[in-house]
Amino acid sequence: MPTPDSNPKQPDQAASPQAGWLTRAQVAAELGYRSIFPIRKMEGQALHPVRTARGWLFEPEEVATLKLKRPIGNPAAPMSEGRLAARVFHLFDTGRELREIVEELEVAPAIVRDLWHEWLVDLEEGEQNRRKSAQDERRRRAEEAQLHELERRNEQEQQNFEKIMAAMNATTGQSIKR
Repeated sequence: MPTPDSNPKQPDQAASPQAGWLTRAQVAAELGYRSIFPIRKMEGQALHPVRTARGWLFEPEEVATLKLKRPIGNPAAPMSEGRLAARVFHLFDTGRELREIVEELEVAPAIVRDLWHEWLVDLEEGEQNRRKSAQDERRRRAEEAQLHELERRNEQEQQNFEKIMAAMNATTGQSIKR
């Protein structure tokens, strides 16, 4: 019979090989992300999770190595406008919500909203709208040019009228003097 102060040969619970490993949320927090979506994108590439009864777990050393490559406060290079639009459109196509996209891509909600409006308009309708806007702009400029030409002609006619009146007054004044 074992005595109360004796150490058993085996602990009551065996330590799991993944003890101390991190969940997706913990990895996201460790790497400075506000969402797990960037972590999910890294799975199979920069991160190699292991499936356990607790869910997917990440090796702390692998996360630490990745953290050295991407320190908190040192954001990745900004995406080009076209690349950002392509990423946002893809996320809309897969059913992501505004909040998820903002968290994953770390962009302002106003940018995502503007891109959402663009995403709603298909290419043909967008091209028709662009052509209509260009046509309206050409029409407005032509009307402005016509108005400017009319004003110039009115000024010229006014000057001619004043010259004629001055000449008439001069001839009328000379005939009265005779």
